[in-house]
Amino acid sequence: MKDDKESLSQFENRKQDHIRLALEEEIQAQGQSGLERIRLVHEALPDLDFNEITLSDSYWGTEVSVPLFISSMTAGHTNALDLNSRFAVAAQTRGWAMGVGSQRRELSDPEAAQEWKFIRKNAPRAVLFGNLGIAQVITSSVRDIQTLVDNLQARALFVHLNPLQECLQPEGTPQFKNGVQKITQLARELSVPIIIKEVGCGIGASTFKRLQDTGVKAVDVAGLGGTHWGRLEGRRSEDSTPQAQAAKTFANWGLSTVESLLEGRMSLVPYQLWASGGVRSGLDAAKLFAIGAEKVGFAQPLLKAALHSEAELLRVMEQLEYELKIALFCTGSRTVQELKERRLWKWN
Repeated sequence: MKDDKESLSQFENRKQDHIRLALEEEIQAQGQSGLERIRLVHEALPDLDFNEITLSDSYWGTEVSVPLFISSMTAGHTNALDLNSRFAVAAQTRGWAMGVGSQRRELSDPEAAQEWKFIRKNAPRAVLFGNLGIAQVITSSVRDIQTLVDNLQARALFVHLNPLQECLQPEGTPQFKNGVQKITQLARELSVPIIIKEVGCGIGASTFKRLQDTGVKAVDVAGLGGTHWGRLEGRRSEDSTPQAQAAKTFANWGLSTVESLLEGRMSLVPYQLWASGGVRSGLDAAKLFAIGAEKVGFAQPLLKAALHSEAELLRVMEQLEYELKIALFCTGSRTVQELKERRLWKWN
């Protein structure tokens, strides 16, 4: 493992690798999200009209059109500006929230924050969430992290947990000791809510319980089933390296999105449970809402669309909303909340 000092060119190369590899099918843990085991109960005679269905929602008092969000992907490098601007404009247009990629670069290079000034000019009303890894949270002052939030005009801050990725990443920093204590301090002193998230390996009961008294407002389980960052980092390494070999060993490591969400529910946590990881359709989102998710995030399908064009991104987002509405209508649910309350799902 290398230390935390990384040159700008190394950083740029790493982030470009992430975008390129995230689109490859072999990096996806397909069929492992658990969503294929969930079936919603069909209602043949719903007592409502399709146009009565509403998806409107809110994030701690901030109103949005849908309980869906663009999950964190990339930030702080040359191509990220156009990509994140496209995401932010689309999020504002469709009324989604958006998690930005890691703001780690801004800690050592304040000029990197210029990205957000440009994006805010194009999307001043977008609901954006900041993002920083737990390894950087542990070693950074609350004041410095508050600066990241202010630069973005963020509504909340994602703190991502990625132990497997940090172990396998050539530039990784797998130093997580005292993470719970720092999260607790951050939740107490930062001006915005804290959202904990994994990055594709899910979260289990032990972690849910350890986070109960920290003051975090939400946890995104980000489970196995979508982009697998262990596989991705393995592809970035030479075949003969320990990281590349270990990535093959841990290619299916993690808890599924469904498994993680259900463990969170059984843990009776005081914070919201969000879900992402292998979510590929509005029906997938409906299944996750039905088993207890408050919000549902999409990443790879939107990345594909955004790299094509802004119009394609908007089309895909509208399609996902439409599919979610169909699932609500065909279960007789006017709102996502009704779907959740009526337990309209079964195991396949």
